[in-house]
Order: sequence, then C-alpha cells, then structure tokens
Amino acid sequence: MKRITLNLLLFANSIFLIFYIGLAINKNIAFRATGTVSLFLSSLMLVDITYISSCNVRGNKVISLFCGLLALHSWYILLSAQGDASTSMLFSALSPVIWYVSINFILMFLFQGSGYKFKKAVNICLTGTCICSLIGLLASNEIFALFYGIQFLAGWLCFIFIIVFHRKRTAFVFKAEWKYILFSLVTVIILFLVYYFSTMGISGHLSNLGIYLPVLLFSISIHGIIQKEHSSVPLSTIFSSRQSALILLAGAAICGLSALALGIGLPLFFLMLDAMFVFVYACNIALDYNLRHGKNAVARESIYHATLKQLQREEQLNLEFANFLHDDILQDLLSIKNMMKKAGHPDIQKIITETLDNMNTYIREQMQDYRPAMLSKLTVKKNYQNLLAYISQSFPHRNIRITFECPDSLFLAAPYDIFVYRLLKELVTNIYKHSAGEKAWITLTQDNGVIALCVRDNGTADADTLSPADLSKHRGLALVTERVNNMDGSIKIANNFSHGICIQITLPMKGDVSYQYFISR
Repeated sequence: MKRITLNLLLFANSIFLIFYIGLAINKNIAFRATGTVSLFLSSLMLVDITYISSCNVRGNKVISLFCGLLALHSWYILLSAQGDASTSMLFSALSPVIWYVSINFILMFLFQGSGYKFKKAVNICLTGTCICSLIGLLASNEIFALFYGIQFLAGWLCFIFIIVFHRKRTAFVFKAEWKYILFSLVTVIILFLVYYFSTMGISGHLSNLGIYLPVLLFSISIHGIIQKEHSSVPLSTIFSSRQSALILLAGAAICGLSALALGIGLPLFFLMLDAMFVFVYACNIALDYNLRHGKNAVARESIYHATLKQLQREEQLNLEFANFLHDDILQDLLSIKNMMKKAGHPDIQKIITETLDNMNTYIREQMQDYRPAMLSKLTVKKNYQNLLAYISQSFPHRNIRITFECPDSLFLAAPYDIFVYRLLKELVTNIYKHSAGEKAWITLTQDNGVIALCVRDNGTADADTLSPADLSKHRGLALVTERVNNMDGSIKIANNFSHGICIQITLPMKGDVSYQYFISR
C-alpha cells in the first residue's frame, strides 16, 4: 500500500472518529466520568496516530501496522463506554480483528518485517481463525464466543511456538530493546490502573482487555525507532521542533480556554483537541506530498540538504557508475553497432550474441553490487542460497561443489544481513575466479549476538601469500578485511587442511545499530 493511500485512510478514520464523538454528544449520550476516561484514551491514541504516521516518512510497514492498531484500539475503547445495542455488534467484531492484527504486528516487529520459518503456516492459522470468529458473530453469541476462544488460544499458541523456535532472534530483540519495553511495561501498568479504577462502574470494563495490552508493550519501542529519524515530520521543513511544540501548546490552550469560557465540558474539549491534531495531520499529508512530487522547492531544500560528506559519497557513486557505463556498456554497444553492418555472417552473429550475453552479466553484477537482491519474504538462509546459485551460474566454466551449512532459523538483523551478503558474495566469487580447487565449504552461524562466517576451499593458495602485508595485491580480500574491521569484527586467514585456505570472520551484531536501520525497511 502506498504511503499517501495509508495516510488518507488514517485521516479518514480520524474524521469518522470525530464525527462519531460529535454525534454522540449531539444526541446527548451521557459521558460520565467513566466514559470521559475512555474518551480521553481514545483521543490520546488518535493524536499518537497523527504523530507516528507523520514521522514514518519512509513508509515502514510495521510502523504503519502499529498506526492501524491504534486506530482499532481507539474505536474499541470508545465503543466500550457506550454499551448500547447499536454498537454491540461492531464492538464484538473488533475483538477478533484486533487480536489477529496484534499477533501479526508483534511478529513483524520481532522479525523486522523479514521472512522466517513457519511464517506462511502461522498466517493461514491466524487468518482462518479470525474469519471463523467473524462468521460465528453472525450466527449467535454462543458460537462467536466458542470461535473467538479458539482464535485467542490459537493466536497465543502460534506466537509462543514462533518465539520458542526462534528464541535466539527473540532474545536479541529484547536485549536490544529492553529499556523501551521496560518503560512501556511501567507505563501500561499505570494506565491500566487508571483505567481500571475509573471504569469500575461499567459492566464488563475488563473484558477482552488482553487484546491490546501485549501490543502496548512495544509502544515506546516504536516511538524510539521513529525518533531516530531526525526531523522526519514534514512540518519540520517549515517550523523547528521548538516552534512546533509552541504552536501545539498554543492550540491546546486556545481549545481549553474556549471550552472553559463556553462551559461545554470535557467531551467537547477533547473533540476540539482531536480536530486540531487532525488538521495538523492533514497539513503534514499535503506537505509530504508536495515534497515528494517536487513542489515547494524551498522547503524541500531545507529538509533534504546534504552534508559535504554525503555529497562526496554520492559523487563517488556517480563516478563508479559512469565508469561502468563507459568501460563495460558503451564500448560494447559501439562494437555491436559496428558489427551490425556484417550481421549476416554467422561468425559475426556469434560475436554479437556473446557480447550481449556478457553485457547482461555485467549489468546483473553491477545491480547486485549496488543493491543486493535480499527478498524480505524469504529467510536469510534462502536468500544466501539464491546468492550462491547466482554466483555459480555466473561461472558456467567452473564446476565447484559448494557445501553451505546455515541454520534455517538464522537471524541477522539489518544492516548485518546485507553486510554478510556482500562478504559472502566477494569471498565466494574469489573462489570461482582464483581458486584451483573443486570444493568449497561455507558455514554461517549467529550465537549470542556474534556472527561467525567461515569460508574454506581445497585450492592451491597459501595463507602466507594472503597476509595483511600482501593484501594490496588482492583488492577483494583487502576490501573484505577493511569492512570487517570497520564493523568491529575480526578476520583470520589460515591454511585449510589439507589444501586451500580458510577465512574465518567474527562480527558482533549490535541491536542498537539494527534498529537504526529498521526505519528504512
């Protein structure tokens, strides 16, 4: 789903929520103290939606799903304070939907939106039980209660199974995010106590409370992730953080003074605050659209101005790409153009075909260098297996049998998955280009936040000739060594028993670095 479409859907949800609150007030539906708390929590979630969605400038799917969950929760809490017959059906239908989306969100958060083993089976189970619950609601309350109970139990079982099976990955995430999760836990407990004592007069005020408590445990983590994207709100192109805060405080003060002067009570005050934040959200949507489509050049320049270091990187990238086009593509195109005059000769046709095949290979290799083809729907192991198959196809004249050992549940957080991908590509390509052996063995593991990559072959190379002092003669291996050292890793080159060399790489995987890259996935 495109970012602009999602923003418009969330904007429409906010409008409908405000309309519903206004309609309830207009029809003199009582908002007692208990209902006021529900209205406050619902309004708080609506404000949070506008903030998170505005900061999610890269359209991260997990963060977008969290916004959708907040929207569902805001309706759930608001409808729980009504309890009339007209809203009971909608209120009941929200429970299985929220539970289905909640489990998906937690799993997407833990795996950063990437693939994992048994993902398809879990999706089928969660979707099937959710549909059955909604169908049961149309039949009778008893059937709905039965199917919803099955869905609730199946959801927990699937969640626990995935957590246990991928326990190392889960442990890594909790280790990286424990401060945010602990803070979320304390916040959730405080809000729960406030909600509990404030809504004791409402029958069933604690029913189905568990469907949104697990999600709120990751709320502070989501906010921590989006705050790593500095000045990401589109309005930050016009106003500084201090100016934006001052404007919002002034707006809230105006709403409060107006409500006090008119004596309209808390419900209308919350309604005015919601309307103000939705208006700000609409401004963010419009400004974001303008920035992305070339309008308002002054604002675009102020937010996207690059530092000198970034400009140098881009210029270096442009230079490399220009050299690639000139040396490998343009020259071949000119050769083909000259040979087209004699294309009727079989020998010339063969040369043209071979040249085009080589160009195809060059372009694919360059694409792999600029952006490795890591598919989020596949596991890390499967992506690396596809890489090894691609490298093998690139050297049809070499017949090297590669043994790749890697756990199915291997977890490499971003950007380490791409980093190891590039290391593996460079090392295996070197085997095909320079090794005289016929076999290669690759092992890749990750344990307690430490990545271990070992690449061995049975060629004729000697580790002494690949010592750090002589790496200048081996550009690819020198580049690998530099990259590993820059990531606080270590590399060891030794002789393999009984022939060839063995390259062992150890790399610490840091959670804080991982979640800096999470915002762009």
